[in-house]
Amino acid sequence: MLQRLQLTAFRNYTHAEFQPGPGINLLTGDNGSGKSSLLEAIYLLGSGRSFRSSRMQRLVREGDQETVLYAEVLGDRAEVHRLGMSRTRQAFSGLKLDGNNLKGLSELAHLLPVQVFHPGTVEVVEGPSSARRRFLDWGLFHVEQSFLQEWRGLNTALLQRNRLLRTGAAAREISPWSQQVARASDRINQLRSGYLLALRPHLEGVLAHMGELPDVALTLYPGWAEDEDLLALLDADLARDRERGHTTRGAHRAELRMTTGAGPVRDVFSRGQLKTLGYALLLAQLNLLIKDRDGRCLILVDDLASELDQVHCAAVLEALRALKQQMIITALSREALPGLADDQDVNMFHVEHGVLTP
Repeated sequence: MLQRLQLTAFRNYTHAEFQPGPGINLLTGDNGSGKSSLLEAIYLLGSGRSFRSSRMQRLVREGDQETVLYAEVLGDRAEVHRLGMSRTRQAFSGLKLDGNNLKGLSELAHLLPVQVFHPGTVEVVEGPSSARRRFLDWGLFHVEQSFLQEWRGLNTALLQRNRLLRTGAAAREISPWSQQVARASDRINQLRSGYLLALRPHLEGVLAHMGELPDVALTLYPGWAEDEDLLALLDADLARDRERGHTTRGAHRAELRMTTGAGPVRDVFSRGQLKTLGYALLLAQLNLLIKDRDGRCLILVDDLASELDQVHCAAVLEALRALKQQMIITALSREALPGLADDQDVNMFHVEHGVLTP
């Protein structure tokens, strides 16, 4: 649970301190006031990524050279951990946990699991295949201990194989890395398939709760023809992969396909239905993590009222509240979210021009 957050030179914040409560926290303010930026800072601490933009240099406040984030997080055993992150316009310049330097972000991600519902959530449905792989892999990272090691092994093997492909190395030099790509891809496909099997009933339940959407079938294309041996395919593709300079088959090319009886959802659903399905997928994922695996997650919800109609907005909020997790929600006003308007247990905050007040 996030207990305290300090931002320095982040987006439009000169300096701010945020101390959310353990339940629902509602941030109100006009558009451009800094509500989404506060959620972005929290998400950055838990993932190393922005959910708003790939242009990370824009995170640093105009006129400053570096942004600094500091957080205090309550762990599973009620111990308080101190997280620190700094970033210049070019790269991360510091990453610390309890005063010790970290080489990677995975420890922070384990300590501060965070998921965000935002206007870009629809990308998990209509965006590139990489968005759906990230969706699957986020879930696996938090429920399957062996996944991170397999994922790292695959990426190391791909980097080495692609480097050798581009430099014209002999087949015998490439072969060991082809074997590693095939082995890691097989294992990751097994993990993804098992995760999808566990996810399906949760999605069915969420869709029934949301209403108005037909049944959606989820199937996984592993990144190569399922009935063929990946290593044999990599060896057969060697000339083509040399030409292209990268490996064209493997788990890094997987695709999560979503269909109804009428065809792929991207072809038959309306824009509103695609948005609803995107939110339903994240809700199903959180149900699996929290209810089935006894996990926890800090849930961020950005501008829900502008993305869904009142009926679906209320359905999403009801499903989120049932998870009993710490939540931070943004809205133009308390009245914009009828489900929260009369709740006396909601912790209220207001943001105006980068100034945060309780």
